[in-house]
Amino acid sequence: MDKKKQMQFNLNNFLLATSIALDFVSKDRYKISLGHAKRVAYIALNIGIKMDFTPEELSDLCSYSLVSSLALNQSTNDKEFCEISQECIKDFPFLTQKENVLKYQKEKIDGSGIFALKGDEIPLFSQIIFLAKTLDIMYDFGKENIKSRFDAIEFTKDKLDMYFSRDLIEKFFECVRETSFWQDMLNEQDTLMFIYSSLHDFTNPLDFEEILKITTIFYKIENPQSRLIELSEIMCEFYVLDHKDKLIFLITSSLCTIGKLTLGKELLEKESDLDIYEIEKIKTYPYYTRKILQNIIGFTDIASSASKVQERLDGSGYICALLGKDLTFKDRLLQSLNSYNALRQNRTYRELFSHEEAIEILKFEASENRFDLAIIEDIDKVLKTI
Repeated sequence: MDKKKQMQFNLNNFLLATSIALDFVSKDRYKISLGHAKRVAYIALNIGIKMDFTPEELSDLCSYSLVSSLALNQSTNDKEFCEISQECIKDFPFLTQKENVLKYQKEKIDGSGIFALKGDEIPLFSQIIFLAKTLDIMYDFGKENIKSRFDAIEFTKDKLDMYFSRDLIEKFFECVRETSFWQDMLNEQDTLMFIYSSLHDFTNPLDFEEILKITTIFYKIENPQSRLIELSEIMCEFYVLDHKDKLIFLITSSLCTIGKLTLGKELLEKESDLDIYEIEKIKTYPYYTRKILQNIIGFTDIASSASKVQERLDGSGYICALLGKDLTFKDRLLQSLNSYNALRQNRTYRELFSHEEAIEILKFEASENRFDLAIIEDIDKVLKTI
């Protein structure tokens, strides 16, 4: 492995960590308990094992399951959701060649789904994910409710040959005979332990550029209009960062607001003034950013820097009220760029600021020892015409 160009990367490790953010989106949409993505992967893996899938197939089935709700807050209908989901994963390093798994994840075996595919026309992975997601959304297996288990089984019987194939339901029934199948979904650590114990380790070196393509998907999901990566790349070129430092900084930029996915659109897009409780809720997002990223192999420095994006030199920031002495040059640069990027975007409660207005605000903040004035002046000079 060329450490100047690559890092060790495990797709399922990355997706299990980032599923925390997606779970909040699912919770907000479906009113179900946290851990939905892991439960979908858990159910899918149980079925895949019964079907004698290869280790590579099980790994990919897990990955597809974990990202099956990736486009949930970007879409307005099921067709759009499926198409965007498929587009989002085009650069993911899957181990096997499977086509349109997420595009067809809502197809029904009788042809009554979105794209009217029938029977074996529907990819098997898509069928498995459809079963797992449908049942967990309807019956929320993260909550201990014995009746829901019986209801779920009856539902699958009722939808046999309509939603689900006979072969699939037979394998599902083999799974549910074991009490542990249900109990392991009640505790996220038990769910995780089963997932990891079912997977082979396919950690491999991956180019920084390929990792950036993956992390950029989450950046676009959180804020489609953000230009933070673009602005970060321009400033990295200005400061002549070497290849590795530049790519690590861009990956950090792409993930520094992933924690905002835990807040919900209603709060983030609220037009009226936030009350004191809502302000405190907003302040939790870097905590979740750190919680997500620190569980990813090789992301220790990325997690550290990304979670400092709302810190300020005078200690008035959050989540740790760090002082200037605790913040590296790259920490300060990311803080400044993140704030500049936010000021230059339209919000539901205000219009965007011009470059000059944004710089004036940031220079005032720098005069109060919240931002690094030298960096703000560089941003002014370099980004004035961007």
